[in-house]
Amino acid sequence: MNLSMNSFAHPENTSPINTDPRRLPGFVASLFPLANGAPPLASADPRNDEVVMTFLAAYYEINVRWTALCAVRGRAAEHSFLQEERAALQAIEAALRERDELEDRYAPFGIIAEPIMEDGLARDIQFTFGSVNPAGRFRAEPVVSSATLSFQVPKKNRRSGVKPPGPLPANAVTIFPCAD
Repeated sequence: MNLSMNSFAHPENTSPINTDPRRLPGFVASLFPLANGAPPLASADPRNDEVVMTFLAAYYEINVRWTALCAVRGRAAEHSFLQEERAALQAIEAALRERDELEDRYAPFGIIAEPIMEDGLARDIQFTFGSVNPAGRFRAEPVVSSATLSFQVPKKNRRSGVKPPGPLPANAVTIFPCAD
């Protein structure tokens, strides 16, 4: 298993917002947000591309549903307005929940997607990928260090029969010198 700083778990994607909406019938290009100020491009890491497209698809769905709500509100005089508005609001809520689930799934890996909104629509999504830039390069070299601490426990503080929990590490003589 690769545990580089750029790796993240590959969570199961059961969301219907898992595909590139640009390939779907009825796609409205003006509702598809940009990624970091530009159309989504291939990066050095295909996993980043997948995450970017998943978030863009989620925000596209929110934009589509917001536009539908605005259209319903434009027909406020109609008899079925309240029912249609309620259905449109529930659709937006469902899309927002899916977006929230994506945020919850990727936030532990340092992946953050912040929308730039304009007139209620997400026009651009700014992505942050933790310790790497969108091209998959480290922002800074990782620092790895270790330390070994050793100290004497005065005889008066030693307890007879005290053992540390669990097994000792393979190369350890004792973890607690105060344990007899």
